[in-house]
Amino acid sequence: MKNVISDDKIRDFRDLINSNSNFVYQIYKNKGGKNLFNLVCSCLDWITVSVRHLENAPELDKNIDTKSMQVYSLISSIDLISESIKQLHRVFVNENNIPFLGEKKCFNERLFSNEDDNEYFKTIRACFGAHPVNLNQSKSKRFASWPFESHINSSDLCVHLYSRDINEEDLLLNVNINELLKFLVIRYDYLDVISDRIESLFSKYRKDLSDQMIETKSDPLEQLYILRNESKKRLDNDYYNREIDDLIMIFEAEVTDPELVQIADNYKESLLPLIEEIKSNLQVMNIVDLENDSIVRVRSNLGGQLNYELSKFYSWVYGDRDDPLLSYYFERFNEVTKGKFNFTSCDEINLTFLKAKLMLAE
Repeated sequence: MKNVISDDKIRDFRDLINSNSNFVYQIYKNKGGKNLFNLVCSCLDWITVSVRHLENAPELDKNIDTKSMQVYSLISSIDLISESIKQLHRVFVNENNIPFLGEKKCFNERLFSNEDDNEYFKTIRACFGAHPVNLNQSKSKRFASWPFESHINSSDLCVHLYSRDINEEDLLLNVNINELLKFLVIRYDYLDVISDRIESLFSKYRKDLSDQMIETKSDPLEQLYILRNESKKRLDNDYYNREIDDLIMIFEAEVTDPELVQIADNYKESLLPLIEEIKSNLQVMNIVDLENDSIVRVRSNLGGQLNYELSKFYSWVYGDRDDPLLSYYFERFNEVTKGKFNFTSCDEINLTFLKAKLMLAE
């Protein structure tokens, strides 16, 4: 069993789910009023648990009792993977059906010939451990016997299915480990089909939004208001949202100090390429790190000197609570800049934020 499947596939699938600017999360966290992303996460977790269990499962024991429970553990792990694959199929491929419906590829000499692979696996699961004392088979109530090894066929384990009806013949159900593993591999490999489907969905999503032109405004602040709405529509990326919100604070700030007006105007002008880059990236749905990121414009060595004060200051800016030490941070800013920017609690928060950016850009 150790070499039958590998967790590489589910690890790659998890990476895909978390890639493309969290496309899956953004689309499926509220799909028709249902949080299907939670379902996806549950499937990923239980497939991972089951695959890693199977990778590390010991060889079947010679003791029949231990072997029986090992086989039941194998069947349960396969069932977890199979059910998770069905759910992922419903989320990404088709919510109205299940994969492999009607297929009869995995089990030879099946006791119930009318059952497809999905149904027959459920029969094996029920009889070999899930609920062997409460079965409904062949139109009668039945109960599975103690598992035993057959000496007349190639099966790995067998059970008799006793009937509740008097004079009803027992049935013999065999299980073959290789057939179970074939059933497992076919379903685990279906992750490749689902992966292709997700890639296709993302490509279509990108194209549809790329075809919707973002309105262009000559005024930077008006353009930023538009970009804020467009960013929410286009994957709602936290990084882009924060950059846009920071830029809005900067361009909303009105500088009245004559000595700072030109400095502020020059700084705002230096941000225009960043606004254009954000717009261009959102337009083509290329949500990548920004080359003109505002962090690049921190040219002062004050960032290190005021590391503690700045971290607390930004927590105040982005948070929703007052900081009793805010006046101290302003005193430190004024001290190291010799009062050039005149930090004061009387200023609006966006003006204070702009002053901090000007201080660090010198």
